[in-house]
Amino acid sequence: MHTRRIATFLLGAWISCSLFMAFIAIQNLRSPGAVMSAPIEPAAKLIQSFGQDQAGLLLRHLAAEQNRHYFYLWEQAQILLGLALGGCLILATQRRIFPMVLCGVMLALVLFQHITVTPELAYRGRETDFPPGNAVFGAQARVWALHQVYVGAEAVKLVIGGVLASYLFVFRTRRRSRKEAAAVNHADHSISAGDPGR
Repeated sequence: MHTRRIATFLLGAWISCSLFMAFIAIQNLRSPGAVMSAPIEPAAKLIQSFGQDQAGLLLRHLAAEQNRHYFYLWEQAQILLGLALGGCLILATQRRIFPMVLCGVMLALVLFQHITVTPELAYRGRETDFPPGNAVFGAQARVWALHQVYVGAEAVKLVIGGVLASYLFVFRTRRRSRKEAAAVNHADHSISAGDPGR
């Protein structure tokens, strides 16, 4: 009982934190434009001394670097979450294969992102943060393609997480129904045994 609740909590934390990280990434990428469009007076002076274009490049690079760092740390946390969730699912679902496969696929997607996509995306992304890389269409196309792969893996992971959450809910409901039915049957047998004339 407790392991199923822990598994549900871990899965919920995994899904909700993934959505929150996507929100943070979008807000980080919007922040340079917000600073540039309405800077406070000290920032406006710095932007004028740097030049509008140079300051914009630096702020966009900073936002991109923050996202790279945050996602790298979040992927490491997801690996731990996936291992903990897998351990709880073994106990919570009586070693059923289906939830374990779903958890394994989610964990494999995170490992794919962490080992394959994120390092390449960080390397290629830094190339395109500043000239001449940001003016080369081929370099930008590679970064865009890597972003698409990362987002696609993230979307698949969230869909699988939703399926696993639904399975845990249905599994819990069925177990509860079986326990209630067993309790009713046990009560009927007890009444029958105590009342021979029935």
